[in-house]
Amino acid sequence: MRNILAKELKIKFVETLNHIESFSYDEGNPFLIKIYEQKYFIFLKNLSPAYFKNSPDVTRVQLPFSDHFDKIFKANIPFIILGYDVDNDTMVSWNPSKTKDRLNAKNNVSLYSRNSLQSNIKQNEFKTGVLSNGEKIILFRRENLEMFFEKLPILFIDNQIEIKVDVDVASEPIEVLYLDKLNEISDIDVLDLINPLLEKNRVLEAVEVCTKYYADKYPNMTFKEWFELIKSLYKIKVKS
Repeated sequence: MRNILAKELKIKFVETLNHIESFSYDEGNPFLIKIYEQKYFIFLKNLSPAYFKNSPDVTRVQLPFSDHFDKIFKANIPFIILGYDVDNDTMVSWNPSKTKDRLNAKNNVSLYSRNSLQSNIKQNEFKTGVLSNGEKIILFRRENLEMFFEKLPILFIDNQIEIKVDVDVASEPIEVLYLDKLNEISDIDVLDLINPLLEKNRVLEAVEVCTKYYADKYPNMTFKEWFELIKSLYKIKVKS
């Protein structure tokens, strides 16, 4: 997949929305915008291959640890991450109500998508995908950014399978994106179970909890792989 410079990506974003009279934006990335009297923090990132050997279709954006996120933490303003696929001129969005909590959780936080979902999106079409942790992603053409912000309040409603904007919309059924291996534990329910164990240095018990919780989704993962995942969380706990 090709990437473009961050400056070029922001220019594309701004040019797509600049005809809207109420639209304004700040400098930088992430940056604050105002559209239809609503404020949003926006973070634009190129999508790139996740390089999973057994799942070459998986793509991702990575969020670095950054002090620039401090103002986003403190503000009661939705935070929207938009991944850009330059080859297909499409965008991916993750649930704003969940992404803010993941900022600075580790040195690099990954948000996933699939190249097959990013391609062949029609005008005025919103594709819906579901990640292995149950979170929704929304995919659409860059030219439909205005429509995205118009419909944002309903796009991530739970159990919303189809999003019909007008008669021209071709909605896709949910596609479950189960990866062969889990590369990051971000499920809040799991973290609530294992964090108290890690605080008491009970690493092996935390590993056991994960292997049982994800037994049906990741049956091919080895004890060593689960242990490495838990160990990375444990190191963060120790440092904090």
